[in-house]
Amino acid sequence: MVKRFSRKHVTKEDNFSYLLVALIFLLFSSACVEQFFARTTLGQTLVLILTIISMSIGVWSIQSSKLAFKGSLGLVLATMIISGLVNFFNFAQLEFFHLLFMLVFFVTTLKIAAEQALFSGNITKNNIIGSICIFLLLGLIWTISFLMVAEFIPNSFSGLKGTNWTDNFPDLVYFSFVTLTTLGFGDVLPLSPIARFLVYIEAVIGVFYMAIVVSSLVGAALNNKSKA
Repeated sequence: MVKRFSRKHVTKEDNFSYLLVALIFLLFSSACVEQFFARTTLGQTLVLILTIISMSIGVWSIQSSKLAFKGSLGLVLATMIISGLVNFFNFAQLEFFHLLFMLVFFVTTLKIAAEQALFSGNITKNNIIGSICIFLLLGLIWTISFLMVAEFIPNSFSGLKGTNWTDNFPDLVYFSFVTLTTLGFGDVLPLSPIARFLVYIEAVIGVFYMAIVVSSLVGAALNNKSKA
């Protein structure tokens, strides 16, 4: 039923618009939480809710195979259950699995989006929006990776004020995109070896992604021109 609903209202001609809205919503709303509810119980709950909402829209918007759809939906449901256990029953030991499921979900979404946007052989408005979504997904994947390091290897980053991942999410989103775009302002710094490794790998991928996008779009344009 959910599958039929998504196919009816979202197509491969416009699906990335919905995904882009979901990702920007997550980024902007997490900034608002940091601005007005930083390091409060309400703020932590809002971060959990916002991530689940964005993941749900992501499942709905990505046009994928039946197996991938069910797998992504299962990840969202598992994340919802773990969020409830962590937030309402204080099962803090499950936070690793919460972050792990989020990481797997964003990686899966990135893979599907890349196949549709970068390797379809056509240049469309939807594909260009999809390439933006992929860039945002890269930033979020590294955000989750940084959160896992910060959560389980103490003092891996300087400049973080929170005590758990929901408090640190907005700060590490900011740090991730600053790293991905190689700006490097220096207000948050990696201290542990693993954190530093993730940071320079993200910077390298950010540079190469732009080259891949440009070459992919140019190649598609030349291919379309030769067919005309």
